[in-house]
Amino acid sequence: MKVMKRDGCLVNFEMSRIVKAVDKAFIAVEGASREQAALEIGVRAAHIAAGMDQVTVEEIQDIVVEHLQSSGYTEVAAAYQQYREIRDLERVRRGELYKISRDVIGVANLDLLRENANLNGDSFSGKMSRIGSEYAKWMASHFVLPAELMRAVKDGYVYVHDLDQYALGTTNCIFIPFNRLLERGFNTGNGSVRPPQSIMTAMALVAIIFQSQQNSQFGGVSGSKIDWDLAPYVGKSFRRHFRKGVAYPEEAAQRTSTAGILPDTELYIDNEQLKETYPRTYRYAYNETVNEVKQAAESLIHNLNTMSSRAGGQIPFTSLNYGMCTSTEGRLVSHALLDATMRGLGGGETPIFPQHIFQCKQGVNQREGDPNYDLFLKAVECSSRRLYPNFVNVDASFNLAYYSPDDPDTIIATMGCRTRTIADRFGRNRLSGKGNLSFNTINLVRLGIEHGILEGKRDLPDLTHFFKQLDHYMAIAVEGLIHRYELQADQPAKASDFMMREGVWEGGEVLSPEDKVRDLIKHGTLALGFIGLAECLKALTGQHHGEDETSHRLGFEIIRHMRQFCDEASERYNLNISLFATPAEGLSGKFTKLDRHTFGVIKGVTDREYYTNSFHIPVYHPMAAYRKIRSEAPFHELCNAGAISYVELDGNARQNTAAFREIVQFALQQNIGYFSVNHPVDRCPACNYEGIIGSACPGCGASEADGNFQRLRRVTGYLTGNYTERFNSAKQAEVRDRVKHL
Repeated sequence: MKVMKRDGCLVNFEMSRIVKAVDKAFIAVEGASREQAALEIGVRAAHIAAGMDQVTVEEIQDIVVEHLQSSGYTEVAAAYQQYREIRDLERVRRGELYKISRDVIGVANLDLLRENANLNGDSFSGKMSRIGSEYAKWMASHFVLPAELMRAVKDGYVYVHDLDQYALGTTNCIFIPFNRLLERGFNTGNGSVRPPQSIMTAMALVAIIFQSQQNSQFGGVSGSKIDWDLAPYVGKSFRRHFRKGVAYPEEAAQRTSTAGILPDTELYIDNEQLKETYPRTYRYAYNETVNEVKQAAESLIHNLNTMSSRAGGQIPFTSLNYGMCTSTEGRLVSHALLDATMRGLGGGETPIFPQHIFQCKQGVNQREGDPNYDLFLKAVECSSRRLYPNFVNVDASFNLAYYSPDDPDTIIATMGCRTRTIADRFGRNRLSGKGNLSFNTINLVRLGIEHGILEGKRDLPDLTHFFKQLDHYMAIAVEGLIHRYELQADQPAKASDFMMREGVWEGGEVLSPEDKVRDLIKHGTLALGFIGLAECLKALTGQHHGEDETSHRLGFEIIRHMRQFCDEASERYNLNISLFATPAEGLSGKFTKLDRHTFGVIKGVTDREYYTNSFHIPVYHPMAAYRKIRSEAPFHELCNAGAISYVELDGNARQNTAAFREIVQFALQQNIGYFSVNHPVDRCPACNYEGIIGSACPGCGASEADGNFQRLRRVTGYLTGNYTERFNSAKQAEVRDRVKHL
């Protein structure tokens, strides 16, 4: 007779194991062995089990308990049951699932709790979220991932991002069509919200929409043109203030006829007739509107830094793109967002969210005389003080091709992290209402080590086998994306809840709850990422692309090869498969640990706690800012799923905004698609001083021991946080290694 064990294996039935366990129960209760009684129970259990087609360990144990009870051995049955439960618990403690909970609850692994810098992993809710996440990863790894992909992940060649969401079929990120949701109103699932009639209400609803959408997905949420989307509600507020007016005697009679010249469907502030006919009322309405926009923007910034979504108290990863709307209403929105960010939060702290992205365009905001040049200058000032905005390049050759001056939804925008989704093989070459679906990342470093010249392996790199193996693992990674896409496409609309029901993903509002979402999400992107080009080149040739021009050409060829692979995969699968310069926040040190374990410590390759982000020049390599920009610029066009470059400045960025502006404009001229400037922002909580703080605060003299200074840094160019508290050890090491690009 065969018995099925808990792991599914079939083994021979052994009655002696039953007898031994039952006898232990007799000893526990009566203090003496009862081998004969135990044998009788074992025989009776074996007899019943033998008549069953298939028997499990649990079924045999249930039979034993039943016979002990029916034979009058009630206490012995209880003792046997207790023994059984203790053994089960011991078995659980030896398993992976118990280790998951133990590491989180016992804080045995700090990096596990700091995998996401915008989540407080030390909090109760953060730990609860992490336990669920780690279990979901375990489940996906063992029972959902394709076997070949699982082997590639285990061996350190491929990384599956957001693995905890894999089995659920959840999607990644999205650009929210705020204009549509605000215009018609929406339902959060707990109640309906009517269209706003003022800018104050509209900005409050933007925060609610962000929060509601974040619960339908696992990635970032972004507004691709928030100045355009909110401009009509500035107009509504002006109209309301104008109607309210001020009791100026000389205009009182005329004010009764203002209804006819204030239609609901137009922008009003630039109405010359109003200025001339009702100058004082106009001035009053304008000033009141400006004040309301400022208050609304400050409220939005505070809301996006204090509200949580999902379990775990996670701050929604929000981004706002703006800078191109030249109407007075749109400009007021942009000015107010920048002013509120510069003022900071309640104690003057730098807001972490939303990420601000300023959309740069020649003829709109890049030169003196451009209608929004003043906004660009303010964006530079704000970034020099608060790290944001970042700068996205509408004029980059690969972005300008999609831009139509008549359609603001074709202005390039990013998810803040760098995600780019504007191109669509199905013709929806605009942003709002779609996003990225998922991405997998290739470990270029391991391939470089295996085929490079280090440690006397060979005189020249074996590029033939390098590219062959790269193709092999790219194929596995892309097939994994397709497998995940099939799970996502097979989900009913009701699984995405707010996103589909309210048409956040374009077209979702026409689906019934049980309808599949396949025909809609095909407009999204599937991204193949990469990490560690610098260390890969170091292993292949002995020099990375910041040290040697030949290595730079090889690096460019590697990334161009990857882009070509993605383009061919797009044709083969008829989906938007694109190349991603992976933002490696949580991944940064994982590949390094695996490779160091396999290959040992290799100087310049595995000797640090992290690998360099995507195609970036290593943060520890001294280099002038303009050289770093020129070195990284060519890679942007290849990475059609998104990329970012940045330079690192010292704390004097606030005092030299002219130099700051020149650096940004130089990067834009080099055809870089997305750019940021890093610089340290330290804050003393005792006196709210912000700037560069050494061991003592320049404002009040407090020491590090007294005040636990907050030290804000970017995570490789995009996500900002207090690196001493929220960043994992690999990212902390990367921040410490950064040199200034002068």
